[in-house]
Amino acid sequence: MNRFAELLDRLAYEPGRNNKLRLLTSYFRETGDSDRGYALAALTGALSFKHAKPALIRDLIASRTDPVLFGLSYDYVGDLSETVALMWPKRNANNDESFPSHPSPPPSPTRGEGAQRSSVQQCASY
Repeated sequence: MNRFAELLDRLAYEPGRNNKLRLLTSYFRETGDSDRGYALAALTGALSFKHAKPALIRDLIASRTDPVLFGLSYDYVGDLSETVALMWPKRNANNDESFPSHPSPPPSPTRGEGAQRSSVQQCASY
């Protein structure tokens, strides 16, 4: 799944259609059948999770946080997934892995990160 997340990240930052097609072709050639099937279903919108419905997610976050705080936060943010992502309790400080035995992926690069740094350095030199 880390390869699929990397593919999505690269597709999001790739402006050219032909380069996106190359990325997709490369991914589907190098990936096994089961991961390839899930990726194709996710990209085409055919992937469905029978048990992960909004009510279940709402109940899970309500059991881990204060329900009143969740309700107020949900009203303010306006999106269930964003609210849950912001409020989900953090893991222990000594356990920094996303999944046991799998290291956390590096953070995604921000667009124009190098240009922003150089412009900040130029402004600081004035």
